[in-house]
Amino acid sequence: MDLSMLKGVAYPRGPLAWCDALGAARIAAVIDALARTYGEDRYRTAPLLRRHALTGRFFHPSN
Repeated sequence: MDLSMLKGVAYPRGPLAWCDALGAARIAAVIDALARTYGEDRYRTAPLLRRHALTGRFFHPSN
């Protein structure tokens, strides 16, 4: 996914790299706040993101 965003649309980082930089817990908290605010199903935290937020793991092992 990150490689596609880097090469395909010339983003400076892929979404997983951004998540590692900002922290999975922070990303999950923002998504949870959007879900509470808008009550829409599209704002739900993916199980893998939730696990990374709880454990402090990174998507890229080099972090």
